[in-house]
Amino acid sequence: MRAPAIRAAALRRLLRPGFLLLGAVLLAGCAAAATGGSAADEPDDRTVRTHAAGAGRTAVVVHPPTAGPGAPLVVVLHGAGGSAADARAHLGWDALGERDGFVVAYPDGVDGTWNAGSCCGRARDLGVDDAAYLHELREQLIAEDAVDAGRVYAVGFSNGAMMSYRWACGRPGDLAGIGSVAGTLLVDCPEPAPLTVAAVQGTADDRVPIGGRPQRGFPPLDATLAPFLAAAGCAGDPTVIVEAQATVSTWGCAAGRTVTRDVIDGAPHEWPGAGRDDTGTSDDPLDATGFLWARLRSASGA
Repeated sequence: MRAPAIRAAALRRLLRPGFLLLGAVLLAGCAAAATGGSAADEPDDRTVRTHAAGAGRTAVVVHPPTAGPGAPLVVVLHGAGGSAADARAHLGWDALGERDGFVVAYPDGVDGTWNAGSCCGRARDLGVDDAAYLHELREQLIAEDAVDAGRVYAVGFSNGAMMSYRWACGRPGDLAGIGSVAGTLLVDCPEPAPLTVAAVQGTADDRVPIGGRPQRGFPPLDATLAPFLAAAGCAGDPTVIVEAQATVSTWGCAAGRTVTRDVIDGAPHEWPGAGRDDTGTSDDPLDATGFLWARLRSASGA
């Protein structure tokens, strides 16, 4: 039953405005032949629109040719004041998606913000239901891109990381894992679904301190991870690896899941490795993109 749905999804992509002119399609094919490449080798790079809560929302979706039916989906959530374009340009997820065969989505928050609870900005002030928006985006990409509903991951920075936690708590079952950089949990989350979680935090982060920020209602990192440790059935002490600048603690959990805490000594409020030419090319704890993906994929065989 999957094949017709995939063909329908491919047809919908061909019918987007940029592909309506047959001449444009033919010219694209000729250009690819002239450069020794093929149009089939290029990623499907498009903007999709959803209508959660009655408001049009957009996300950039990158579907590389290496991502076949049943591929994972990684949803990358920018920080406050950022954008989908910023996250795409600096965090290295496109190259990882092409290398490992997964689809990447970069949604935009409302005026650059996500309603993650007590943070942040206009999305919070308007009471935007960003969990509903992200759920709708997930469902749309399951239908259009044939991604695996059981391998959808949210990764985010700062306000985006906070939103990844809220999404997991507000829509149990949507996500298989979370990758958080400089984030914290700002909503009640008594019964999250079992997930793999990887959290990266710097000891010099003064905006979302690792020890919490009571005046803003930001809990410590350990308190943020506590409900996910319980839900995933993690038992015993973590395995701890200390490197030159990072201390990585990993709990083994039920069904092959893990919860990992990557604490980077002296790191400020930033995405480690962002903007470098080699971003995402290793699983080093100082390369947050590669580090998060290595933990998320290994827990579910992505």
